[in-house]
Amino acid sequence: MPETGLGDPQAMLRIYLNNRPAAGHFSSPETILPLAVGDIAFIVAETGNHWRKIFNVFAKLMWELTPQLAEDYASWQAYRDQALLQKNSQVALCFGSPGEERASGQRIFMGKQFATDSGFFSTPGAQWLDNSFAINDVGDIVSPYFDYRQLSDEKIRRLTGILNRS
Repeated sequence: MPETGLGDPQAMLRIYLNNRPAAGHFSSPETILPLAVGDIAFIVAETGNHWRKIFNVFAKLMWELTPQLAEDYASWQAYRDQALLQKNSQVALCFGSPGEERASGQRIFMGKQFATDSGFFSTPGAQWLDNSFAINDVGDIVSPYFDYRQLSDEKIRRLTGILNRS
């Protein structure tokens, strides 16, 4: 079964979570569906604060992880609105656990419970780095949920450091 979600089908960074936005055709894509300018605003308008937080934290993570984004975008908000999860963005937000066939690139599991339910902690070398982040032998990472209270700016910087080392 192919992975489903929002973003670049060729993503080098895939974030996995256990829910999906209840917003039109974005709630049940058959593959990884690239967004267009305005789609994030539409999803937020249809679903509210929960998805706004996810997109904002994701954009802030990418802004921290990829300093050269500042050459093309005035702010992380501009990046979010103009490029996040679009074709050629190199990132995807995947719904549900990863499929059997491993996609190339980095994988992050959003939330401890989701990672546990997805079998992350039975993978070789799975270990906690601290109270918030875990990693396994292939470099998959467990991160706090993409919410300001759980993945604060300080923790975004910590996650960026982990990603840069793996």
